Amino acid sequence: MKRILLSISAIIVVMIGVQLSQLSKLDSQYRQVKQELVKAKRTQGKVKEVVASPVAHQNDVKKATQTVTDFMNIVTTHSVNDYPDVLKDKATLKVINTLSQQLAPSVTFESNQKFNLVTVSLNRVFDSHLQYAIIEKSDTQSVVYTLTFDIDEQLVTDIQRLPLKGTYDNEK
Repeated sequence: MKRILLSISAIIVVMIGVQLSQLSKLDSQYRQVKQELVKAKRTQGKVKEVVASPVAHQNDVKKATQTVTDFMNIVTTHSVNDYPDVLKDKATLKVINTLSQQLAPSVTFESNQKFNLVTVSLNRVFDSHLQYAIIEKSDTQSVVYTLTFDIDEQLVTDIQRLPLKGTYDNEK
């Protein structure tokens, strides 16, 4: 009987020892999960803040819209060769390269078209990024750009040209 009690006691002591050795590992896992939860709550709070109180961000959006309008006016009034100089503090290098190499205003019959900015409208709002839809029009074609503006950095971070069939008429 004593041997059985001793062996059961030994097994219990070993089990308690194993549990105690895993306690520090479980504690570190608990701290990590708790940090991730706090981070997720902060992110969720920012999203709720943007969605719940757009009035608080109205000044940022107005300023960003004006900056984007000025940016597009610079793009349409300057030569492609001038983009690196005139856009260096307004856009990322990726955007400048994209504009210079892929999205430069088209050329019809070997003469540059004069594009007029028709519409700059807010398309989507992300945490600190605003996505705009921009329509430019010339005599022969209309061009639509989607542009992402980072409010924190005050830079255009992405630009894409979308196909638009036909001409854009601002008639409602």
